[in-house]
Amino acid sequence: MRDFELNAKTYDNAEAFYIQDDYKFARNFQFNFGVRWDYEQTYNADGTSYIKFNNFWDNAAPRLGLTWDFTGKGKGKLYANYATFIETPIPLDVNVRAAGGNSQTDKNFNVNTLNAPASSTIATGFTPVNLGASATPIDPGLKPPSIGEYTAGIEYEIVKDLALGVRGVYRHERNVVEDGSFDDGNNYFLFNPGRNEPGTTEQQACQGSTDPADPHAPRCFGRAQRFYRAVEFTATKRFTKNYQFIASYVFSSLTGNYEGLFRNDNGQSDPNITSLFDLQSLLDNTYGRLPNDRPHQFKFNGSYRTPFKLLVSGNFYMQSGSPFNQLIPHPVYGNNEGFAVQRGTAIVPTVTATQAGFPNVVQSIGTSRTPTTMNLDLGVYYPIKLGEKRELRLTGDWFNVFNSQRAVTLDQTYSINSGVTGVAPVLNPFYGAALLVQAPSAFRFGAKFTF
Repeated sequence: MRDFELNAKTYDNAEAFYIQDDYKFARNFQFNFGVRWDYEQTYNADGTSYIKFNNFWDNAAPRLGLTWDFTGKGKGKLYANYATFIETPIPLDVNVRAAGGNSQTDKNFNVNTLNAPASSTIATGFTPVNLGASATPIDPGLKPPSIGEYTAGIEYEIVKDLALGVRGVYRHERNVVEDGSFDDGNNYFLFNPGRNEPGTTEQQACQGSTDPADPHAPRCFGRAQRFYRAVEFTATKRFTKNYQFIASYVFSSLTGNYEGLFRNDNGQSDPNITSLFDLQSLLDNTYGRLPNDRPHQFKFNGSYRTPFKLLVSGNFYMQSGSPFNQLIPHPVYGNNEGFAVQRGTAIVPTVTATQAGFPNVVQSIGTSRTPTTMNLDLGVYYPIKLGEKRELRLTGDWFNVFNSQRAVTLDQTYSINSGVTGVAPVLNPFYGAALLVQAPSAFRFGAKFTF
């Protein structure tokens, strides 16, 4: 008999402190500055210390900002900001999966032959196997995960109660914590991919031959990268004269080889220990447009109060589709772990196969994205006074007014492992088919009584 146990009583300690101040060096200039420190210590199921992020400089997250009221009357501002953000705490999944200790135990037990065939014998020689007993080594000088963000923009009230603005954003990964292996998965280590400082595992492994003709040549993982670049235009009308609205348009790009703590492409939810940097054979075609790259996004939220107290609201959203991939299996890691072509550049095919639950109506065939989607929601709200402190509120909502039924996600699995030694992966006949479509038009009515 075989029994698997998980004793995941791991824990983290996290401490944070900050200093900040602002300084007005002129009547219409303000300078903001500050620093935040996030320290962390993680412990495995045996209470043994694992990760320590206690370095004063590595854990410092500065924030700087400068604002100028160029009107001198509070009707406009020009601003620029920089900030570093540190990921804290490291998710406990890392402690369970990588920190070691007796957290995962695979036990085998001998049993008797009661009610078994006469020829049965009792197996012997099995011993418990502590799968989680050995910790994944930590690279020297491991730095905490962090991102840097630069923003700059201008806002101006062009007429009373209506302000227009434009803002630029640049966001990038500074350091990422992931696990990796230089011997095809026999041994793993926690590291900052691409840091390559003297003494790091990656720097030492990459000192050898890099001749592509040499099958044993080491291959560096390179940096984990994610770049977000955006320009945002906004229009904001305060609630005066019985109406208000907020509108925005964002033109952006999201590129790199590291999406973040969750992987949309294969659905993996192992933050900081995903398969992205596990093996050198998983590195091909991973740099490109990331799953949430949507070049165009438009949003409008507004409301209007009629003379007879009825409040009408509307929300309209439109966004580009997400990048499409051609996912292939890895011989060891399984399905959806590799990219047959550069990330985000696969072409959506015409799908002829049909099956219940796999609608094939896709409006972006021949492109490298899922369909552009848009949605309009309307709402009404009517208050009825029943005394000085009592009120009955009647509400109604109409979701997806135009009943848009466009595909939101597509099947990106190009092929799957055959499961038979020596047999090539099998093509997926539903590659490119719609997996999830927009929810159909729906109504909701409600009543609320306050007293």
